[in-house]
Amino acid sequence: MPAGPAPVPRPDAPRPDAPRPRFLVGMASVLVSGLLSITWLWISLTVLVTGIASLPAVLSGLLLLVPWVLVMRAAAAFERRRARAVHGVDVVVPSRRVARGTGFGAALQNLGLDVISWQFWRSVLHHHITMIVGFFPSLVLYVGLWGAWTAAELAIMAPDAQLGSWRPGALVLALGAVLCLAIALGSLAAGVLAERGLARVMLPSSDDGLRQEVQELSVRRQGAVDAAEQERLRIERDLHDGVQPRLVALAMTLGMARSRIEKDPAGAAELVDEAHDEAKAVITDLRQLARGIHPAVLTDRGLDPALSALAARSPVPVGLTVAVPGRLGREQEAVAYFVVSEALTNVAKHAGASHVRVDVTLAGPADRPGAAGSSPRLPGSPAPTALRVRIEDDGRGGAHVRRDGVSTGLAGLTDRVRATGGHLVVSSPAGGPTILDATIPASAPSTPAREPAGAHDPAPDDSAKETHR
Repeated sequence: MPAGPAPVPRPDAPRPDAPRPRFLVGMASVLVSGLLSITWLWISLTVLVTGIASLPAVLSGLLLLVPWVLVMRAAAAFERRRARAVHGVDVVVPSRRVARGTGFGAALQNLGLDVISWQFWRSVLHHHITMIVGFFPSLVLYVGLWGAWTAAELAIMAPDAQLGSWRPGALVLALGAVLCLAIALGSLAAGVLAERGLARVMLPSSDDGLRQEVQELSVRRQGAVDAAEQERLRIERDLHDGVQPRLVALAMTLGMARSRIEKDPAGAAELVDEAHDEAKAVITDLRQLARGIHPAVLTDRGLDPALSALAARSPVPVGLTVAVPGRLGREQEAVAYFVVSEALTNVAKHAGASHVRVDVTLAGPADRPGAAGSSPRLPGSPAPTALRVRIEDDGRGGAHVRRDGVSTGLAGLTDRVRATGGHLVVSSPAGGPTILDATIPASAPSTPAREPAGAHDPAPDDSAKETHR
């Protein structure tokens, strides 16, 4: 019998690797929160208020606020681990925007991005409310234990003790001890439930992760739409400004030859030869246009030979290094190819550079900061890899991403890279150098089957052949 479809798990069904709550450990966790509420809670609030109040004094409050933010980062990570290990709450690491650079300046920028993010302040609020929630059950526990101990001691050591005008007796004292103990343990159990519910409400869960993933996919979709629009405009411009006028000239030449074929055969033959040469030039233009859509050498031989062909055709000397073993996905290779192609075209037209350096490497786990931040990784998900493309030239600099409808090359590249979930960073101060750094999420390299050579190119004339190096 054919196998039926795989059962679809219910949304509320626990995952096989879902954490399990531990009630006794949760009681200890509430006691820890209560202890922190009378120590660290007031220290944290004092540092925060003092740092904010000291900001007008030549920003001296930063000396307090910067360490406080770093400590709050560690506290947020601690609360996520405690919620997962103790209370069985399936939390994820929230999305976080990071600076696209390195060094001390990027570290300060990361702190600033944390301070202006809602996720950071939600984790700070959760950390402090958890301490406040732990304070009251801990207080009731200590008072209840004291009352139970006192009543039990009286029941054993002084059963005939008189409290004012009332003599409760040993049985009443024993019942009072049991009641105080029950109230103490009940308050601690209520604290566990309150702490667990607070973690479920305020910490980022798998649902938040899915929402962030949907938001990132929306950003990617918009990037794909923008990239497709840019590509359509480029093809339309190339056809209108390049191929179409030459085809019109070719048709006019053939029309003139047809009108002269009887009266002036020699002149008609010259026009036919001219039309033949023009037809071969149009074929070359069409080949260039087809190569701009998706080059055949990229499909047939991979990224390294395709980029080598680009470097060989560049009028500016190019130093190329491709450290990518095997083949990547078609989309990743195409985006990397067009990033290098557009960058070399811009360098040749505008940079005035004497040398270009192109490095293509396969990096480790990819950080994917974008407009909406990097998406949270669910527990057990594999770490992605990233294809990094870095182009540096020694030109005059001054390149910027513009969307003014005139110079849209870098904007199109940004949209192409954004559609893959990656990002493109352009650094081009006046006077140079100009550095384009693209990070493209990619899967592990493989060796897919090759398509027949020339499957994407029109059949060329012998004089229009291209040599790939």
